[in-house]
Amino acid sequence: MHWKTWPRWLRDTCSVVGAMSLLLIGYDLFIATKVVWWQVPLQILVAFIAVGLWSFYSYRSQAKRRAAEHQKALAAQQRAERLAEQQQAAAQQAAETQRRNRQRNQHQQQRSPERDQHDS
Repeated sequence: MHWKTWPRWLRDTCSVVGAMSLLLIGYDLFIATKVVWWQVPLQILVAFIAVGLWSFYSYRSQAKRRAAEHQKALAAQQRAERLAEQQQAAAQQAAETQRRNRQRNQHQQQRSPERDQHDS
């Protein structure tokens, strides 16, 4: 299996534990006075498990957060579209109402002189 096909959290875990292992072995070789060598592989395994779990849950929570942010952005976009549609419909309704009022007023103004003539 190729390194690039591994999940990101697993690649990061291997990188971190590899560096930690080198540091541990270097410390044990050059600085430590009494080393229990049979514990070194066990320490590396425990580090791999601990870092792997942390990395897995960290990446999973990041993915969940990104999904929630994406959903929030979609909801905001839908609200904005709905608001724009409502504003457009309100503008159309206002224009239609103005047009009807103008027609009614023009019609009343045209009838008004006729009434004045009939009233006199």
